[in-house]
Amino acid sequence: MMMHQRIWDPLLRLFHWSVAIAFLMNFIILEEGETAHRWVGYYVLSALVVRFIWGFLGSQNARFKDFLPTPSGVKHHLTLLSKKQFESSNGHNPLGGLMIFALLLGLLLTGLSGWMMGIDVFWGEEWVEELHELLASMVMTFVIIHVAVVVVLSFVGPSNLIKQMITGYRSDRH
Repeated sequence: MMMHQRIWDPLLRLFHWSVAIAFLMNFIILEEGETAHRWVGYYVLSALVVRFIWGFLGSQNARFKDFLPTPSGVKHHLTLLSKKQFESSNGHNPLGGLMIFALLLGLLLTGLSGWMMGIDVFWGEEWVEELHELLASMVMTFVIIHVAVVVVLSFVGPSNLIKQMITGYRSDRH
C-alpha cells in the first residue's frame, strides 16, 4: 500500500529546480565575466535570500529548525545505515540536512565571491577569482554527491526522492 503525504511546497521546489538549473548553466555553459553569467549569479543570490526567509517562515519541511542536524542525529543515522536500515522521514534525514546546509552556504559564498569580482575594491584581484572558482568547484562536488545519493536512495530507500521533489508528495513503499 502506498501512502501519499505532502512533503515539499511549491516555493521550495521552484527554488530547488531553478537554482539547480542556474548553477549548472553558470558552471557548464556560461563563461565567467559574461553578462549572462553575472545575471544568473544574481538570480541565485536573490533566490537564496528568498530561501533563507522561507527557512524561517515557510512550511514545516522548509524551516531550517526542522532539519538542523545534531551530532546525535547524525550518529544515529549512520548507525542505521551501517545496518542497511533507512529512516523514513518527513523531510531531510540528518545527513541530507548537512548536505542542504553545505549547498546553501556554498552557493552563497560562490555568489558573493562572484559579486565581489565586480566591485571596485576587488576589481582585478586574482585571489577573488581563484576563490570564486574554488567555491564553484566545491559546490559542484556537493551537487554530484547529492545527486548520486538521491538517485541511489530513490531506488533502495523508503521512498522515491526524485519523484518527491517533482510532485511535492512522498510515496512510501510499504
